[in-house]
Amino acid sequence: MCAISRYLKKTRPGCITAFLGPCIAKKSEAADPTIPDNADYVITYGEFRALMRSQGVEVKPADNSYQESSVWGKRFATSGGVAKAVENLVHETYPDMEIKTARAEGLRECRKLMTLAKAGKYNGYLLEGMACPGGCVAGAGTIQPIKKSAAAVGLYSKEAPFESALESKYDITLPLLKD
Repeated sequence: MCAISRYLKKTRPGCITAFLGPCIAKKSEAADPTIPDNADYVITYGEFRALMRSQGVEVKPADNSYQESSVWGKRFATSGGVAKAVENLVHETYPDMEIKTARAEGLRECRKLMTLAKAGKYNGYLLEGMACPGGCVAGAGTIQPIKKSAAAVGLYSKEAPFESALESKYDITLPLLKD
């Protein structure tokens, strides 16, 4: 959300950005004044559906032929997806480097993971904690069952034009995303 908003605001000065997704936490992220150039507005899928219905607008499934993201990026929103993307990047960049990861989904499991980390069990690990069971695809603003959302992400990622995020044609835009 923030990366795209920063990119748009630097390449199209004065534009207004909005994020549409399942995660209700994005609302507080967008409102955080310490995060420059973040999205101006956030709306969840549930809110969007209610808005469209209130106006008599029928929303139909999108044509999924538009494919520019890597498999790694498409899986980001599922539990384990962020850690797996980092792990893949490390292995691709430094093939001999060992990387240890641990993940949790749901607040209870996240709390348990953090307690174990504080006790020293996960020294040197990359920890991924997803507040929503199943990951972001199961956010409070989603409109379908978790398993269906996760399965859709799996199918969508199979249509990705490339595996590695390093293959993106947008890597030249990365400097635009920095503060």
